[in-house]
Amino acid sequence: MKDLTHGRPIKLIAAFALPLMLGNMFQQAYSLSDIMIIGQNLGNDSIAAVGSTAPLVSLMFSLINGLVIGFATVVAKDFGAGNYDEMRRTIARMLMFSAVVTSVMIVAATVFIDPILRLMGVTDNIIGEARSYLFIVALGLAVTLLYNFEASILRAVGDSVIPLIILIISTALNVCFDLLLVCVFKAGVVGAALATVMAQAISAVVCLVYLIKRRPMLLVRKKDFVFTSSTTKELLASGLGMALMFSIVDIGSIVLQNGINGFGEDIITAHTAARKIFSFTIMPFSAVSATLITYCSQNRGAGKFSRIRRGIADGLLITFTWSAIALALVFFAGHALVGMIVNADGENSAAIIDTGVLYIRWAVPFYFALAALLGLRSALQGLGKSFVPIICSVIELSWKIITVFVMIPAFGGTDGTVGGTREAVGGYFGVIISEPIVWTVCAVLIGIIAGVTLHRLPKEDVTEHSGKQPL
Repeated sequence: MKDLTHGRPIKLIAAFALPLMLGNMFQQAYSLSDIMIIGQNLGNDSIAAVGSTAPLVSLMFSLINGLVIGFATVVAKDFGAGNYDEMRRTIARMLMFSAVVTSVMIVAATVFIDPILRLMGVTDNIIGEARSYLFIVALGLAVTLLYNFEASILRAVGDSVIPLIILIISTALNVCFDLLLVCVFKAGVVGAALATVMAQAISAVVCLVYLIKRRPMLLVRKKDFVFTSSTTKELLASGLGMALMFSIVDIGSIVLQNGINGFGEDIITAHTAARKIFSFTIMPFSAVSATLITYCSQNRGAGKFSRIRRGIADGLLITFTWSAIALALVFFAGHALVGMIVNADGENSAAIIDTGVLYIRWAVPFYFALAALLGLRSALQGLGKSFVPIICSVIELSWKIITVFVMIPAFGGTDGTVGGTREAVGGYFGVIISEPIVWTVCAVLIGIIAGVTLHRLPKEDVTEHSGKQPL
């Protein structure tokens, strides 16, 4: 376990974020390996089928991740304050609330799967594969919760290495399962979905064994299931606030995907490939943001407010540096990156790749705004301002709705086709520039709010806690 209330902030943040970034990389490898194997073995229509469900799958994962990450900020605060008995009670409440929410999600996603896909505008020729893929992933949400729950607890107390090691093992198994089920047993997209769920299940079991054997202080007992109004209110505000923030963005993505689906399979394929590259290139942002939640939470609990200001500045410096690297990477290797996903032998493959490259080349110059948005939003979450980040999420949702009903028609509607120019893609160009615009607006807004919040923090640190309980 790692106490982030002592030591040079930039070194602590970098050391803590690196395993998180590698973990994000391997989590993305789950999804990317599915897409690459599907594309190379099943064709671009199968990519489109899986891609058409991506926003909904992301929404389900985001609800779970948002809950446990939000809950874990309270765990980190208790750990930073040295209140380990209350920390275990927080974990117990966290377990109950997240299990209830996940159960509701599984039932809703499996029972209403067809109406959901129709509402999203999934076309008839890919809806069968989309339904099969989504059904398996939805049933696997239980193991998704279990691993993310365990990993969030470990990260809250400063352990970001063990979740990474477990995830590396699981990712390797996921690729093996993918190759076995899709290439050998010809199970199609069902095999790809099963491979991911099986790999996540292994992650969850191994992490649980580690907790039992090496971190018994984090295990809850019957007496820890104590619910009081004040502690429950703080926990729910943090967990539901983060889940709402994540889900609002993904609800907007579902609305946006509905508009994208109207362009047909080629643009869906190009968009899916581009988003996979996008997800990989923003992993350092996600890692530093997750680190800032834990860092700010622990230092808030310890009353070390000067370290909070310094840590946020150091975190932003790291992400701005990566933004410059990503800019060069995408502009010099964009075609190679997208070409790794799209089946080169498929119809219109060259034009599909050009469309994907057009998307990421418009997005990456605005990574500086995105880095500021994600970093400051997470810092505010760690400072207990769970409602503030929701404001930007609501703006993102509203803008994505505007994109579907205003931006796409303004650039030519759904008559666009794949190609490497704004004129060729038509209304899809409205989608391409949508996120850079909203990132910039939200970054300015969250920057102002974060500046005011940090200014209002106590100017003097609280005296070192003298009553910390022993580990």
